[in-house]
Amino acid sequence: MSISAVKEEVVAVLPTTVTPDEKKISKEVTAIEFQAESIIIQDEADYQQAAEFGRTIKQKAAEVVEFFKPMKDSAYKAHKEICDREKMMLTPLKNAENILKKTMSAYALEQERKRKALEEEMRRKAEEEANRKIEEAIALEEQGKIEEAEAAMLDAQITDSVARGATLVVEKPKAEGVSVSKDWEIVSINDAIVPLKVAGVTIRPVDEKAVMRLIRASKGTVSIPGVVYKETAKMSFRR
Repeated sequence: MSISAVKEEVVAVLPTTVTPDEKKISKEVTAIEFQAESIIIQDEADYQQAAEFGRTIKQKAAEVVEFFKPMKDSAYKAHKEICDREKMMLTPLKNAENILKKTMSAYALEQERKRKALEEEMRRKAEEEANRKIEEAIALEEQGKIEEAEAAMLDAQITDSVARGATLVVEKPKAEGVSVSKDWEIVSINDAIVPLKVAGVTIRPVDEKAVMRLIRASKGTVSIPGVVYKETAKMSFRR
């Protein structure tokens, strides 16, 4: 799949050379700067003249702003139009990315669900085998076969230990340029029963960001009254 693009050059209509009016204003403001450096105030009259000169500076600054306003307005308008057109093109791509992330996330979560189900099935079978060996050990002991009973009980203990720690390692879905991390999202919040604090963190009035920080910090193990959340797969793409 490929996307071809035609490069479009957009140029704001701005003066490319300094106009006579701009040169005139530039000379005037430079002269004002030099004049300000030469001012010495020794009495009240000098002070009044300096104040008057200050008003002249402000007036000239207003003239400069007014002079450049049409150019700034033109540049702003061009920039805004470009940004709007850029957004118009990026929006479908962002929507497509979100759709794809949801689809891939659903697949990754389903694979994890299957792994957990298989792991639980293995654990259940191991527990059943451990219980069977315990019953066998009891039966052997009742028959007076002490050594065989002890051996069967040892097997039962080993099997039970394996059952408790059974973990199925399955390679997660991988694709170049894609990274997947575990995350969680809030499904619902019942404000009426959410506590004031959880693990020392104030979350009332209900602060969803604070709630999410708690969930992530606990790696999805925290239980918060009134808050229902679920595990998700966070997808990100690299170019």
